[in-house]
Amino acid sequence: MRNRNIFIDEFDLIRPENKFSATLCCCSFSHKIDYEGIIQYLHTQERNYYNTLKFEKRSRSYLIGRFAAKQAVAALTGEEKLTDIVIQSGVFTHPIVISNKQNIQVSITHCEDYGAALAFPEAHPMGIDLERIDPCKRDVLTGQNTEFEATRIVPLVAAAASYDAGLTLLWTAKEALSKILKTGLMTPFELFEISRIDIGDDFIMCYYKNFAQYKAMSFIVDNYMYSIAYPIKTQLHFDVRSLKENYLQAAVKTAI
Repeated sequence: MRNRNIFIDEFDLIRPENKFSATLCCCSFSHKIDYEGIIQYLHTQERNYYNTLKFEKRSRSYLIGRFAAKQAVAALTGEEKLTDIVIQSGVFTHPIVISNKQNIQVSITHCEDYGAALAFPEAHPMGIDLERIDPCKRDVLTGQNTEFEATRIVPLVAAAASYDAGLTLLWTAKEALSKILKTGLMTPFELFEISRIDIGDDFIMCYYKNFAQYKAMSFIVDNYMYSIAYPIKTQLHFDVRSLKENYLQAAVKTAI
């Protein structure tokens, strides 16, 4: 069984006119005690909401999402007490950071026992999504693709990884953009159509047909697809390989 694993990295967002910083926190937990250990980091407001949750799956997703978000925000702002960082929900259920440090925003994603969060300045919008690559989800994900994506994009990703990886890439890239726009599943996914992809050694770059001002970096870690959407003119200097190696080392330790 996998042990608790946490990865935090700060990276630069290089723009033609200036530079920003962002932080990414990825984590995974296997044991109930790991989730229970997160409760101590909740602000009073967050704990009050957590106490209303009745189902274990929802409780765990809330805890791992808040933990990743607080870690990412703390790493970016230098805040030492996670309880002083409050992650509230907006009217569209998007996360809002309440902190006395800086004007910071956060994007949160979670799937099963995996969670991730991006902390970034409000001036530079970003979004993140992750999903497990699962053949059982094939029919559902296929139904969200346009004809162009089904015939041109999925086969390219399938050649580099797998068919199901291609379907999951499209889903997460669209979800990541929807979080920037704060629309979620309320907007038809065909509006987020992927028009082109470039396949690299460690990640795949996705470009949007109707939102040409954005792009997404997608990569696979431990059979999970991650996608980070951000402005197209930004150069994102993030070491994807270090994240992959971190989870690989954790898997080896668990096997031993």
